[in-house]
Amino acid sequence: MREARVPQPESRPGSDPASGPSILLTFVGNHDPYANDEGEPGPVLSLLSVRSFSRVFLIYTGDRFLEIARTVETLAGELGPQTVFNFVSLELDSPVDYEEIYTKLTAAVSVIIDNNRHLDPAYSILLDPGTPQMQTVWFLLARSGFLRAELLQGVPPQFAGGAYKVRRVDLSSSVLPEISFVRNDRQPERGAEREAGEWILPEGGPSVVGEDPAFTAALENARRVAGYGISVLVRGEPGTGKGIIARLVHEASARRSRPFLALNCASIAPSLAESELFGHGKGAFTGADTERLGQIRAADGGTILLDEIGDLPLEIQPKLLRVLEERLLLPVGHDTEIPVDVRVIAATNRDLEELIAKGSFRRDLYDRLAQYTLTIPPLRERPTDIPLLLKHFVDQWNARYHESKQIGEEAMRLLMRYPWPGNVRELANSVMQMCASATATVTPEVLPPAILNHFRASGPTPEIKLTLPAAGMELRAFMYNVEKSFYLQALERADGNREKAAALLGLNGPAFRKALKERFGM
Repeated sequence: MREARVPQPESRPGSDPASGPSILLTFVGNHDPYANDEGEPGPVLSLLSVRSFSRVFLIYTGDRFLEIARTVETLAGELGPQTVFNFVSLELDSPVDYEEIYTKLTAAVSVIIDNNRHLDPAYSILLDPGTPQMQTVWFLLARSGFLRAELLQGVPPQFAGGAYKVRRVDLSSSVLPEISFVRNDRQPERGAEREAGEWILPEGGPSVVGEDPAFTAALENARRVAGYGISVLVRGEPGTGKGIIARLVHEASARRSRPFLALNCASIAPSLAESELFGHGKGAFTGADTERLGQIRAADGGTILLDEIGDLPLEIQPKLLRVLEERLLLPVGHDTEIPVDVRVIAATNRDLEELIAKGSFRRDLYDRLAQYTLTIPPLRERPTDIPLLLKHFVDQWNARYHESKQIGEEAMRLLMRYPWPGNVRELANSVMQMCASATATVTPEVLPPAILNHFRASGPTPEIKLTLPAAGMELRAFMYNVEKSFYLQALERADGNREKAAALLGLNGPAFRKALKERFGM
């Protein structure tokens, strides 16, 4: 790791053993582990250089901060091995939303209090990292008595005579009325004994809504495969919830108390993909001023989701294969491989078999990733789930904004007929737009433009009068021939363009191509 410019104190006094262990709670922020490009230690490392704690709970608010938290742990280990690090995932929609931060941080702190109550610990809170809203919530928790803790503020060297200092924020003289400490009597959901590096996952986890048999079968398969230490490939169209299914696999597995990290391969510049995944050494390339763990090492012990795996550059696919087969990785600029224990879940909406045929995806990597395949059905194939999802997202809106919006009957009829090419993601975004536009009840006038344009373009559904033959008929064969006839007519009218042909039938491209291949052998 990069050599941190952290002063080595002659002594780092801890808490009085008679009063129980000392525990530090803090966020990790943008200035961790280093405060600047010159290698000055950030807030957490600076504090740990002058004060020791039995345990440190690092609270991170996203995958990028997960890697930062692990780096802080590694660097702090150079100061002394006596500190046990724990990592707390706090999933926030907004890092500046007071209500959300207060609600979720209170829940996370409750778990920490419950699981350490038998130790009678002395708590400290480092205020420096995080947004002003996060710092304010720390004040509220401490001042209200919910968490009896000392508040610490670091003073950087430039404001403290050239040496980092830490001071205690004393609220005892505040004009606010004194509030007695409130004990939390809720029983812990997990065992009180915790090991080094344990991760506390957010309460509740991801929400999954649906009763369609095909969808619930996929969920049951996810639960079943979670108990095995094999790689999983999650397939489905964009917006079907592949990331949520991957998270459910993780939370149903033995790795549930370890990190879960999601990385979108399509969002990484090809030139940076190797460093992003496997890390790099200091000076490995221009701009590599510090050593980086990489996303796979950040998820060590847990699960990493590689979304859009089909966009992973071909040249680094062998290194991922080595992680899967040998549990070893080689950071950029390193000569020695590093052992890593991580479960890989991959997700894609692309035809990997076609990419293999074109030579842009390795067959051996595909075989290793697809030890078990989960396929998530698109929303148009589970229409009974549409009203359930609409209610779920409307309820979320109402709870967040303290409103009572609802969807009217006429709007609901249209929403049920819409094919939802963007799947659940499109539905969730549509609910936000409808609720923001409606005064009380969602009517057709406030439906998103894409939905309105769909019905304007398709026009009324033609009514076809058919007569059942006197001798009866094979209905399935008849419907098959009718459907195939319309597919062929649409292709002819679109001059063979499958996207245009799909639009003529009110379908999206992937569904049209799938039907041609699987139903009609075309």
